[in-house]
Amino acid sequence: MRQIAKSITVGAIAAVFLFMVPIFSAGAQPTDIRIVAPYAGFVTSVYERESANGDIRLKDTDLMLGLYAQWIRPGKFQANAFLYHAPDVNYASLWGLHTNVDFYFALGEIENLVIGGGVQFLMIDIDAGDNIVSVSPMGTEVNLQDFTLRTSVVAPYLRTGRQVPFGDARTNVVIFPWVGGEVNFVGGDVSFGLPFPPPGTTIDESIDDIDLYALAGINVRANLWRFLQIDAKYSAAFDPYTFLPRASIMTNVFFTRNLGVSYRFSAMESSAGSTVYHIFGVAGAF
Repeated sequence: MRQIAKSITVGAIAAVFLFMVPIFSAGAQPTDIRIVAPYAGFVTSVYERESANGDIRLKDTDLMLGLYAQWIRPGKFQANAFLYHAPDVNYASLWGLHTNVDFYFALGEIENLVIGGGVQFLMIDIDAGDNIVSVSPMGTEVNLQDFTLRTSVVAPYLRTGRQVPFGDARTNVVIFPWVGGEVNFVGGDVSFGLPFPPPGTTIDESIDDIDLYALAGINVRANLWRFLQIDAKYSAAFDPYTFLPRASIMTNVFFTRNLGVSYRFSAMESSAGSTVYHIFGVAGAF
């Protein structure tokens, strides 16, 4: 539990710092674009765990709520944060937070360079009672008793790349290939009972892992005809033994200068499983 509290604190501090850097670096300007969008939809969460006491795989779909905020200063920076929550998926409460800040600069004649970073945070709190079934290496299924698990993943990262913009007065498209690195801090604890040997055995284990991954990705952002915004991203975290892909798309359709509707899709794999969501919301720009 101390590891979870530490992870939450690190994630929250990093998120606030990364999102507030542009705010303190300069006040609002007329060219700034700020977007806020509350969301609701559905998330499918897969939790996977391997251990000597049997492998566990849970999959469930349930309600998801989210809140997205972004601040863009063209040619200078962009900062965004996305907080989401699924109150009851896989017998669990799931919280997630993604943040990112990018700064744009030039080196001599080389323009549209980008350096940035962020943090991804995921917390899962499972209280499943006697509803979890593990599978032993021999293929035997065992009902676990009083299963509880609390785990968190904090993944700070840095990245750099170069934007490639093109378009005209009505359409604007930016392609952004990038590379970087990420550290995953995974912590928590798990407790459950086994029905053997009689009268049973209680297992208490701690989770404390650190993984370092290389990152590579590409973002495509399009503003079309002044009312349609599309932001598509694909990236992967990898090392010689692991490949964790991530893909997302956000589409905003504005009916007025300041109000529109939004759709977000995301599919992300992590060391703890995968998360896929489809959510819809109302977007406000100011």
